[in-house]
Amino acid sequence: MRIGKNELRKKILEIRDSMSDELVEEKSRAIAERFLNLFGSAERFLLYMSIKNEVRTNFLVNTLFSNGKKLFLPKYFGGEFIPIRYEGPLSMLKGMYGVMEPLSDESCDEFDVIVVPGVVFGYDFNRIGMGKGYYDKMLKKVKGLKVGLAYQFQLVDGIKEDPWDVKMDMIITEEDVYRR
Repeated sequence: MRIGKNELRKKILEIRDSMSDELVEEKSRAIAERFLNLFGSAERFLLYMSIKNEVRTNFLVNTLFSNGKKLFLPKYFGGEFIPIRYEGPLSMLKGMYGVMEPLSDESCDEFDVIVVPGVVFGYDFNRIGMGKGYYDKMLKKVKGLKVGLAYQFQLVDGIKEDPWDVKMDMIITEEDVYRR
């Protein structure tokens, strides 16, 4: 019997929220290094700005930006996320849900790599987010390799798939890389 998405989300968030800052930084850095080894030569990225104890993306954003890569971040607009060009840390403003968002107007829908947050990821490459569907809606409109960033404990068997769900192409944890 499969556990429901809401119950699974709650269970994994409790574990994630209990992690110390030091552990989050340590695991996030290991994930970022794996990511950069795989995709450091790509040119166009859609990333996310991490909040709370999500896999932290600050190091990735700073490294890729300083290496001259084209970065885009989700901006909440009109009930959905739109990928907007990141032009540096001074071009950001706190937006929906307290997440930093770019001020630029430049949008894009084709990327080499799309980095996706999640609360739970399945070994079948399904994902559970925060339950609002914003990411799934955006992921259906953009093209690129979809890469979930997760801590190893966020990977589980048997996530129920809904028709609106978008599968990941790859999941990177501090311990391994999973490819579909």
